[in-house]
Amino acid sequence: MVQLKQHNQQQNYFDSIIKNYSQIWESRENLQSQCRKLEHDLNSLRLANSNLEKNAGASEELDRVNIKLKETNEEIVQQLRENSKLAREILRLNLTVEELNEKYVKEETKARQYQIENEELRQKLKETESNLAELQHVHQNVLDEVEPMRDQLKNLQNQYKQWNSTFLTLRQQLEEAERAKKHLETEVIFQKNRQAEMHDLEVARNNQSIKKSNVQHSPDTNIFFDDDVVIISSTNNGNPFQDTMYPPEHESLASMRKTNSQNSIKMGRSGLFNSFIRKISTGISMDLEERAYRPSISCGVASIPNKEVTHWDCTDLEVYSLQFQPFGSMLATGCSDKYLRLWEISSTGYQHKYCTLECTSGSIYAIDFDNEGRRLIAGCAGNQAHLWSYGDTKTLKDSYTGHGGQIFTCKFLPGSKLATGSADRSIKVWDIATRQCIRTLLIGSKCHDLVVMDATGTLISGHYDKKIRIWDPNDDQCRTTLDYDASITSLAFNDARQQLLACFRNDILRLIDLRQNKPLFTFGNENFKVKTDTSKAILSPDGQYACAGSHDGSLIFWNMEQKTCERVLQRRHSTMVTGVAWHPEGKYVASCEKHRRVILWSD
Repeated sequence: MVQLKQHNQQQNYFDSIIKNYSQIWESRENLQSQCRKLEHDLNSLRLANSNLEKNAGASEELDRVNIKLKETNEEIVQQLRENSKLAREILRLNLTVEELNEKYVKEETKARQYQIENEELRQKLKETESNLAELQHVHQNVLDEVEPMRDQLKNLQNQYKQWNSTFLTLRQQLEEAERAKKHLETEVIFQKNRQAEMHDLEVARNNQSIKKSNVQHSPDTNIFFDDDVVIISSTNNGNPFQDTMYPPEHESLASMRKTNSQNSIKMGRSGLFNSFIRKISTGISMDLEERAYRPSISCGVASIPNKEVTHWDCTDLEVYSLQFQPFGSMLATGCSDKYLRLWEISSTGYQHKYCTLECTSGSIYAIDFDNEGRRLIAGCAGNQAHLWSYGDTKTLKDSYTGHGGQIFTCKFLPGSKLATGSADRSIKVWDIATRQCIRTLLIGSKCHDLVVMDATGTLISGHYDKKIRIWDPNDDQCRTTLDYDASITSLAFNDARQQLLACFRNDILRLIDLRQNKPLFTFGNENFKVKTDTSKAILSPDGQYACAGSHDGSLIFWNMEQKTCERVLQRRHSTMVTGVAWHPEGKYVASCEKHRRVILWSD
């Protein structure tokens, strides 16, 4: 601003100089015109003088004319002198004007440079203000995230105290159990030694009885023992262990002694205890067997649909999610009316309602089937996940409560476990058998989607803070973090190619190679616009194509090999597409819109 003021002062100075120059030039023009007039008068006087000279009688007039002529000459000389002074002044002013013009040009050049720099500074100021607003937004989000994390920390501290007291109690119980085990072991060894002594006595008495029976040919032999054994009566060729009666508490020992009558049953301390532990272990049955991870049915070659097979309205409100069963015979839809509906899909592509399952906690944002297609998990807005077995009973199996915000994603894990991701900036892993949360992954950012990477249960999560995280299945540590320039709204994984498809809030898709943790290609389209934090993009079962819905009701398909947009089904839905699902065999694509409609597509 100071330089602009100096520039304006210099320009005013130049304007005054130019104005004075113009006035001087006008004065010079006036003087020249006066000179010309005087010269004309001089010529007239000379002519008159010549005439007067001719007229002798006009001498006096001639004298006057001569005097006037001299005065005129003096005036002309004076005017010429003044004219020369003005000419010199004009030359000096011309030089001054030229110098000032040069300075003016330089100042104008500087002014233009200053204007350019000013525009650049204004642009930088706008960018800085935008970055500042974004940082303030992030700062506010962090502040919003700190309080829940503090609450979670307090909860964890309280849980630790509870678990610590429980641990101390269990340790005391374990010590008491170990003492009882040692006492029991000592008692068992004592009883075994006593029974061994009794067995030796029994054998000796039987031998005496046999000798006596051989002498007397007596068919019966009676032998009496201590109080622990009631009576032993021996028949059948003198075998003392054919029909033997024992007390009820020693029936198992009796069967063992019948089959091993000729062997000693003296056992050492360690051998007896190991046998006891083995016997107890074999009698314990597991409540729920661990199921091995296995993929769903394989897909040959997927195809891009180009026509609508059928459509139907599955609710009067909004549809937020849908998912095919692993074997493709059913399609599940989750709606805002708290109902989860299962639809049977025929071989020709037409649907029939199979059943309706009710959630009590709110709108359904996420659906997943287990690998056997027998159970179904739904994540809801009411901070709960519900598990069903959708066979003939169609009953609610269990509810999992513990999140502090709505559940955006839920997945079955190998080994009878499941994982849920929530708006409370955490991921929880649940044990289906015990119905308990066994792991809590504290992230600090909303989790929008989860995928299971391998049979060990490795999780990949996409978040609001523009990061994709890969979690170690054995602990609560993040193994790998991938940073990007926009929030992640959904993830899709292809196991055969080890590729991950991520949908971003800035209207693009990225195909990521998980072997190198690097993007292979970025996809976009003028018709593809992401307007929600949970917009979904999916891969075909063979990994050849990708599909995503747009805010204007369009469905866009990309070719992953050729890295091009293959097809756009424009505005087939009346409102924003909220979910898409590809049939496991690759022959159908299902899409749902916010305004209750579901469309089934095929080629």
